[in-house]
Amino acid sequence: VTYTITASNAGPSNATGATVADTFPASLTCTWTCAGAGGGTCTASGSGNINNTVNLPSGGSVTYTASCTLSNAATGTLSNTATVTAPAGVTDPTPGNNSATDSDTITAAPGASVSGTKTAAGTFTVGSTITYTVTLTNNGTGAQGDNPGNEFTDVLPATLALVSATASSGTAVATTGTNTVTWNGAIPASGTVTITITATILPAAAGMTVSNQGTIAFDGDGNGTNESMAKTDDPAVSGAADPTTFAVAAPLSAIPTLSTFGLLALALILSGLAVAWLRRRDPA
Repeated sequence: VTYTITASNAGPSNATGATVADTFPASLTCTWTCAGAGGGTCTASGSGNINNTVNLPSGGSVTYTASCTLSNAATGTLSNTATVTAPAGVTDPTPGNNSATDSDTITAAPGASVSGTKTAAGTFTVGSTITYTVTLTNNGTGAQGDNPGNEFTDVLPATLALVSATASSGTAVATTGTNTVTWNGAIPASGTVTITITATILPAAAGMTVSNQGTIAFDGDGNGTNESMAKTDDPAVSGAADPTTFAVAAPLSAIPTLSTFGLLALALILSGLAVAWLRRRDPA
């Protein structure tokens, strides 16, 4: 919220030591600057409420520009009044114009509404590479900012080994030591960002179903902090906020092998069978 406050002296007398005051509403946090014209002088800058002694020669003026942040909790009407008071000994022939009030209706801040899908692709066998594709979409009326904290976090299960992470915008970080992917960045209203995660399927996953979801943090009330949460959804499964799952093929059964003793025993058995077969063919 920006206020422009101008105090002027139409004369005929000079007003040396006049006072300009503005007590801002409690829902505002303000800083201000001031510049004089026509010989008017004032304090160059300040913060908080204005209660400033100024010099206003006949025909002179001072103009304050107050830049204020409106509390996210503010509702209803924002009303602000500024006044100027003539110094002692100076008669103001028109005191009715020594104050001015500005009133505005407070509307809800435009917020973000971020959802995400997550799909998996690969051969789904032990030792192969699995690729997750995460798409974050802002369906809100306001932009999602790159706010403090992560806008997206994904901790992969222990049956996978994280390899890398990239993003179409913002910054994706793959922390392999904790199997964690984080993303930080902004998403405009109606905008999207794609995060690509690669991992290796570990032997412990053989014959198992691997399930995983990422967590989204977003600014639903437009106040610059991520207070709202959502989970990624597998678009191949009906419903919302479904984990992304895939089955890892079980290993083929091992072919049995014989020890040296077993091989000798097998050779003797085969030899005995051969001799018996030959004797049956030659009865003489």
